[in-house]
Amino acid sequence: MKGWSESRLKNLLATPLSYGLNVSSEDDREDWPRYIRITDFDDFDHLSDETFKSLPLSIAESALLKDGDLLFARSGATAGKTFLYSTLPNGACYAGYLIRARFKKNMANPRFVSYFTKGVDYCNWKNRYCIQTTIQNISADKYNQLPINIPPLYEQQRIVDYLDEKLTKIDERIEVLEKQKNAYVRLKKSIIHRAVTRGLNPNVPLKDSGIEWMGMIPKHWEVKRIKNLCSFVSRGSTPDYVDESDFPVMNQAVFSSGCINHEVLRYSSYMKPESKIEKGDLLIASTGGGILGKLYFFNNENEKFYADTHVTIVRSPKKTFCVKFLYYLLSIGYNMINSCMAKGSTNQTELQRDKLIAYEIAIPSIEEQTRIIEYLDEKCAKIDAAIENIGKQIDASKRLKWALINEIITGQRAV
Repeated sequence: MKGWSESRLKNLLATPLSYGLNVSSEDDREDWPRYIRITDFDDFDHLSDETFKSLPLSIAESALLKDGDLLFARSGATAGKTFLYSTLPNGACYAGYLIRARFKKNMANPRFVSYFTKGVDYCNWKNRYCIQTTIQNISADKYNQLPINIPPLYEQQRIVDYLDEKLTKIDERIEVLEKQKNAYVRLKKSIIHRAVTRGLNPNVPLKDSGIEWMGMIPKHWEVKRIKNLCSFVSRGSTPDYVDESDFPVMNQAVFSSGCINHEVLRYSSYMKPESKIEKGDLLIASTGGGILGKLYFFNNENEKFYADTHVTIVRSPKKTFCVKFLYYLLSIGYNMINSCMAKGSTNQTELQRDKLIAYEIAIPSIEEQTRIIEYLDEKCAKIDAAIENIGKQIDASKRLKWALINEIITGQRAV
């Protein structure tokens, strides 16, 4: 492109690249500088409120950020991920797995460089380096050599202004779609809650369930403990992983998205017979941070899977209870699942099965359970289809953002 020239990142810097703080934080005081870590930001410079942590100024001051600083992730699966800092009310500092770049004002617009790191050229450079070194770790020395095809400063500003305007409009559309998606999610939970706590007859006489989160229930429903309804509640077995075998292993990552993800499926040389998953089983993710407590109702008789130790299998061959009713109940019984989480023998948060099966739940007759399940299957399928459709629109909008950035930042399209 006319007027553009290739430079190295180090030639654009006002100060040398700098590593962050090697400290941890459990504080979330909003009057302290925010402590920014790799897990706090997404691909488009948005900080998560849910992961907010902060440090006292006495610790943060050696790594305080200035408006326009660009952070590069240096380790792990997120190596190469970037975040452009914009001034926060009480400032911010950054963690040790991040590298800070601060630019010469007369040479580089930080937003232009940030957009460059969303493009294909940067992605290819990052991937080539990680493949060559066989480790996902990009040091400051390596980042210094990052080649950037950069136009004159006035043209950088024009590109930034154009992208800011266009991407803002796309973000506004994504925000509307996200709100629609969340509304459907809330509707689904509301429909499930009503059906599994009140049934399908709006005029049915009610009584107090004695269960705080369930409140009033139909008068003819019974209250029973889960252990009296489900005859088999067990963890899977420990796999001995191999490339391929007759023992496909279902861990929590395989079903955490709400469907079976065959791409992350692994195999074991042998699994105990009792860890085999049967049609009609309820699977509960028993460990795994944000995955913990995820549910999956296995209704496929054509595929064979075995559960590993991170998955709890719930089964009931009794003719008076359907496990899928429990699946729907637990999907809105947040307090029940959360209260069953505790530190296990490996100091990892785990689902405590003894606590889970001791819980009381309210159930109707098997005939009414079946009607409720059929009703929810139909309603939820329609809502899930709407959510999936919105999700596709969101994904398409995000792909449009990437494509637009790449076209403009590489000069393929003039602005």
